[in-house]
Amino acid sequence: MIGAYASVAVVCLASVVVGQAALSLAGRRDLAVLAGAVGLALLLTTAGIAVRLPGHATAVAAALALIASASAVFLWASRPAGLAGLAAALPAMLVALAVASIPFVVAGRVGILGVGLVNDDMASHLLLASWLDERFLPEPVLIDQGYPLGPHALVAGLAKALGTDPVRAFAGLTLAIPALTALVAFGALDRLRPPARTLAAAATALPYLVAAYLAQEAFKEPILALFVVAFALLLAQVRSAREAAALGIVAAGVVYVYSFPGLVWLAGTVVVWGAIELVRRPQPRITEALVRRAALAGAVALAVALALVAPDIGRVVEFADFRALDPSRANEGGLGNLGGHLSPLEGLGIWPTSEFRLGAGSGGLPAIVFYAGAALGALALGLGLPRWLRRYGPAVPAALVTALVVYAGARAFGTVYTSAKALVIAAPLITLTALGGLLDARPVARMRLGVAVALLAGIGLSSFLVLRQAPVGPTDHASELARIRPIVEGEKVLFLGRDNFVLYELRGSRPFTHVRNFYDPYFVKPDFELANVGSKFDFDSVTSETLARFPYVITTRASYASGPPPGYEAVEATDSYVLWRQARSPEGREPVEPGAMPTAELDCRGRRDAPAGVTAFAASEPVRAEASGWSPLATIEDGAPATITIDLPPGTWALSLQYDATRPVTLAAPGLETEIPGNLDYRGVAPFWPAGMLESQGGPVEVTATVESPPLAGRLLGTSSVAHLGAIAATAAGPTYAGGGKAPLPGLGGRLAPARFACGEQADWLAPAPGG
Repeated sequence: MIGAYASVAVVCLASVVVGQAALSLAGRRDLAVLAGAVGLALLLTTAGIAVRLPGHATAVAAALALIASASAVFLWASRPAGLAGLAAALPAMLVALAVASIPFVVAGRVGILGVGLVNDDMASHLLLASWLDERFLPEPVLIDQGYPLGPHALVAGLAKALGTDPVRAFAGLTLAIPALTALVAFGALDRLRPPARTLAAAATALPYLVAAYLAQEAFKEPILALFVVAFALLLAQVRSAREAAALGIVAAGVVYVYSFPGLVWLAGTVVVWGAIELVRRPQPRITEALVRRAALAGAVALAVALALVAPDIGRVVEFADFRALDPSRANEGGLGNLGGHLSPLEGLGIWPTSEFRLGAGSGGLPAIVFYAGAALGALALGLGLPRWLRRYGPAVPAALVTALVVYAGARAFGTVYTSAKALVIAAPLITLTALGGLLDARPVARMRLGVAVALLAGIGLSSFLVLRQAPVGPTDHASELARIRPIVEGEKVLFLGRDNFVLYELRGSRPFTHVRNFYDPYFVKPDFELANVGSKFDFDSVTSETLARFPYVITTRASYASGPPPGYEAVEATDSYVLWRQARSPEGREPVEPGAMPTAELDCRGRRDAPAGVTAFAASEPVRAEASGWSPLATIEDGAPATITIDLPPGTWALSLQYDATRPVTLAAPGLETEIPGNLDYRGVAPFWPAGMLESQGGPVEVTATVESPPLAGRLLGTSSVAHLGAIAATAAGPTYAGGGKAPLPGLGGRLAPARFACGEQADWLAPAPGG
């Protein structure tokens, strides 16, 4: 965890130092609590520009170090006012950081958040951050589409400076966002007593939907929400053209995170705020002065923003054609993970379920509980908004109105993904307005205090639930693919597995899959002559003509699989994978089995090529038990076992298992106890994995599966380790790999024979006889 929390410390400290220096130069030395947001915007902008320089990530690290050091020297010399506010805000930042850290604490490790079917956007983000440094080929497809790269450049620089990897650097950035948001919210709530101010600021940083997005490591929307809140607060503080420079810095940061669509929230905030101010001050002389000041400030802010964005303006223009912005193209390639629009009630902060995609009543609690929480949130906003306007002015409400209008537009004319994003950005503004209006430094009316306390409790519980069960990706399979990556670099490779992160894990090669992965540009058609092609992950998943196109093939090491064609050799094997190299074309080879099974009875009737000139691989018949055979359930949690019985003939058998699991799974049987790693590569129909060897004396064999319990912190917080068990199969062990590894090579034990001598036997494949 050191790399992740070192990244948190660097991002937060550098943001505050750089932001405070920028605010001081803009004439506002007293706004230290807004420094974090301004500084983060400037760091993202600097990183986005510096990554274009020679050295790439090294240049980013150097530029960040230079700007942070120069800012620290400037602050030391100028000793600006307002720094005492940072110390007072530290508890709020630490509370937000501690809550955001729950997924890593309960898992006992830092990894990729949201893996599986939750959200695999991080596969693309990791690929982009790595490419910005390494510049491998082929170039990620999002590069040419103008995708904003500020966070990725910052992560690349952090990883280089701290000697860590992009996974931990992204985790650090993700954790830093709520800490910096709490700092900004703490500054806004200056009329609250310290305890209430701390809790309200932390709640603003992590209302339910923001927590749900951070739990899947979707960092862009929380960053944009931070910038929108900070922009509104700065807008209310601008008294001169010089001070407006900070607005331009934030606007530039928005572009480097969200490209030009992010400016809609800022522009809308300015328009609504200006309209409210004009209504509040109808005197002509005041109106004229206000318009002049606003025009001058706007010109300065726009000039600063354009100057900072100018190096990236080409990418901004390219992003106009990004497919996610077009409702008619948004679903191309399986984009997104939402089955429908999120309930707008989730934006009110209370939604007591760990799955944000579920509707009311679908999370284990009656629907009335969800609606009661939403009613409480709506009541809090209704009571808090008028009091906020009287105490703090219209800037934050203007941002809130803008966010709600954008959400309504996205809901009416956009996609389920754009409307969800807009709702996430509105959530912190709703929470800030409600709590800021309800609470006060003076004694608070009992009703308002009760509503505020209930709102804090509801937000805290809802965010805790979604963070506690956030999946943290195991690293075993990724580490094994890292061993294979140098061998296939620069090559086309057919990956006969299911892993949405394979583009990142095998970056520098071109990994093709026969089942399309999320945002995967490399796809080959499966063998449509087979039934259930989406559930088959071995050499027979594609035609021999397709197979011949690839010099390398990666399969899992499960023995329950169709074996390699003649002429393929294993050049690397890990505990879970085998890398095969093609030495002779496999064309002409065809599977015997019509579906997901690795063998079928060879029926020679009507086959003109069966009598002569054709070789068959006659295999020992595997034994397979379906997922429905697990008792009491195929889903196991926290050490509770499930058993299944397989009737095996005498001999040595290799077990293969379909499964996913948040933590390692132990399989036990007479003469067997083996642990297989946690696996969240994909939740659904997926490959078989090697699961140990056992000796059978003949007869029924009972296999027991348990999943490792969470670490102590996870158990104390009530989290669960979960494994979903699929089919289990036993096969006579085939050949082994001389280079080591715990399992035999994939494929069934058996023999090569002329097809006419294998008629009626179980067979894997047919191929022309050598020289035939």
